[in-house]
Amino acid sequence: MRGDEGAINWTIRIILLVMIFVIAFFLTGCKVEETKEEKVKDLDYTICDESKLPDALVELIQEKRKEPFKLTYRTKDYLYIVVGYGAQDRTDLSILLKELYLTENAIFVETQLESTQGEKLEEDKMSYPWIAIKCQLYDLQVIFK
Repeated sequence: MRGDEGAINWTIRIILLVMIFVIAFFLTGCKVEETKEEKVKDLDYTICDESKLPDALVELIQEKRKEPFKLTYRTKDYLYIVVGYGAQDRTDLSILLKELYLTENAIFVETQLESTQGEKLEEDKMSYPWIAIKCQLYDLQVIFK
């Protein structure tokens, strides 16, 4: 008999705990916002090399460059969108910016790594292709396609 009472007490405790979490979720004002992909406008941008980037961003790129990465960096005036393709054993690579546009609640960006001639580097040598896109500052999330 006591075993049944203990199981019932645990069941009641679990139900109460779940109810508390549900109530807390609704009281905190959390909401799920759908990201819309409908283009509002294309964004004006500048492709930047290291010399045109903030020093802190250059350091960040250097730290991350060995593995593929995607990041955003904001200054008081600009938004930088950076995509890196990690270590590559070739030098004939270029990065194409396929899309950069504004929607109602996000910025969408799509890049593509392309090879032109298939030239490989000498053994144990690597290149680290990345692209840095500078555009107007928006307080929106960036979605990488």
